[in-house]
Amino acid sequence: MIDTSGNQLLWQAVLMRVLQDIRDVNRGVDGYSHFISASRWIGTYPSREFSEVCALAGYEADFIHPRFLRIVRETQARLAQRKCSDLVAAE
Repeated sequence: MIDTSGNQLLWQAVLMRVLQDIRDVNRGVDGYSHFISASRWIGTYPSREFSEVCALAGYEADFIHPRFLRIVRETQARLAQRKCSDLVAAE
């Protein structure tokens, strides 16, 4: 039997990196760029690629996707709130 734990750890690391890219939006231009890329990859619905990465990581995409999507939306709300605050402060 083949030990797949190393492969699972690799794909889990990929998902963790996506999660970091979503959360670290405040790291300047690169942080925002990574956030945009990660949030597009996550999408509104789990893509075939997202589902495959989750499966390779040993996770169910139907369980992981809503949680990632919630974090994306929370981050977007914080960004919108910050932009509004910046506009009010500029007046």
